Amino acid sequence: MKELYCITCPTGCRLTAAWNDDELVVEGNGCNRGVDFAKAEMTNPTRSLTTTVRTTFPGVPVLPVRTDGEIPKEKIMEAMKALNNIVINDALDCGDTVLEDLAETGVRVIATGDALVRKELKNTIHSSQMAESDVPPLADEPEVEAPPPEEDEANEEDAAPQNEEETQQKQKGRPHITRG
Repeated sequence: MKELYCITCPTGCRLTAAWNDDELVVEGNGCNRGVDFAKAEMTNPTRSLTTTVRTTFPGVPVLPVRTDGEIPKEKIMEAMKALNNIVINDALDCGDTVLEDLAETGVRVIATGDALVRKELKNTIHSSQMAESDVPPLADEPEVEAPPPEEDEANEEDAAPQNEEETQQKQKGRPHITRG
């Protein structure tokens, strides 16, 4: 017997599934979708895969991606190894294909972020100007700090508190009002 939580609808029924001879017996389902879910989980479990792939763009070192369908659960490690070897060096739009056939499953991998289509990024570095040493390493690197805002972008809300009262007000999410 296996306990499962059905994920086909927001109800999330708690199921028990067990084989009785050649028949799958499912209990706890609120609808027939629960039976279908349990059967799939017991015979051929599949999963969607979301992850990131490396890029050659210094401002966007990784791009979020996902499978465009479900892949067999036993293929997840093979799929991750394949995705770890991908390095994006061209601008992509959300929904563009990153890999046509992931781990011989017939499932595409698509971009889910649009950071690589921003005008300023498209014009930074083209792949033909990139040296092999410019490809980011697999190891985790510390995040790059954002540059300070330009003077015209700064506002009073972003200013550092000047005294204890301002600090307390800012922590409470309220603007500081100076009374004269």
